[in-house]
Amino acid sequence: MEYRGLGKTGLMVSAIGLGAAMLGSSETDYAVKVVERAMRLGVNYFDTARSYWDSEVKIGLALKDHRKQVYLSSKTGAKTREEAWKHIKESLARLQSDYVDNYHLHGLRDEDDLRQRTGPGGALEALIEARDKGLIHHIGCTSHRSEVLVRALERFNFETILVPMNIVEREPLDRLIPLCQSRGVGVTIMKPVATGLLPARLALKWLLGQPISTAVPGATTVEEIEEDASVGHLGDFTLSAEEKADVDLLARELEHVRCRICGECEPCPAGIPIASTLGTDVIYDHYRTMGPDGFARFPWSPERVTAHVGPQRQRIAQIRSCTDCGQCEERCPSGLPVTRMLKTMVEPMENILKIWKERYGI
Repeated sequence: MEYRGLGKTGLMVSAIGLGAAMLGSSETDYAVKVVERAMRLGVNYFDTARSYWDSEVKIGLALKDHRKQVYLSSKTGAKTREEAWKHIKESLARLQSDYVDNYHLHGLRDEDDLRQRTGPGGALEALIEARDKGLIHHIGCTSHRSEVLVRALERFNFETILVPMNIVEREPLDRLIPLCQSRGVGVTIMKPVATGLLPARLALKWLLGQPISTAVPGATTVEEIEEDASVGHLGDFTLSAEEKADVDLLARELEHVRCRICGECEPCPAGIPIASTLGTDVIYDHYRTMGPDGFARFPWSPERVTAHVGPQRQRIAQIRSCTDCGQCEERCPSGLPVTRMLKTMVEPMENILKIWKERYGI
């Protein structure tokens, strides 16, 4: 595995890390196997969050006896100092650790959100206090929008950032990453395979040829983490002429398919949470990647299934109530056929519910 410096933090992190958003979906024993396999393959950077269901618990179980060998990153979506302190303490307990290597302000949305969370009484105050007490070693921030992270770095000396980047979404290369390089900010990358739309090996090889510290693809199965981690062992990330052609083709084909999760399309008159539906619906991504048979065989967490069924039914009803007003498509800066994309999700969503009803009676 190749290891790279994480900005000025002094940490040497694996070029391929593990994003934990997917771990919240499986039974605990299986998720622990994924994490343990990742570590054996040389992965030493594990990125989780308070909002990733029980992924912190699963990572804590898997890595509690190997704490000095790994780096743990977590996040809080809290707005206020008080709420952020609550989340920090909960993260430490779940991770079974006395400290977190990196702790992020999670999902900064816009200038108002940034101002609230970094201003007086905001969540950042708790992170600074926790760092002073040794509970957090480094402070970072995340966003789906590069320009928001640029503004965040202008307000505070964040040590790491987490941003989406892949063959289709290359905006961070324009301004954000050069800024991070000039300031010694560690660059970590989420959505490196565009939630399964891109072939993992090619997407990760392309990404590791960019000026980043680590990519943290989400792995649901042992087979996925084995494929992802293998790229970190290549040694040379230079693309062949054929691979470059494939990259260019994928970029063109998916330019108007991949949701950037920027939120410009919202609010929807029908109440559809468009960005999270098209860009971050983890269960839908599982189904698309695994196929119906693989999805049916997977060891789902019963708690996750129970929690997802109600919102899934509501989401289907919202999409069915779409009036084709076109407002979302007029606002979308990427020119996506938003309405058609949403409606094509309904049948797979209904199949997901059918599979779970047959298996769990829910």
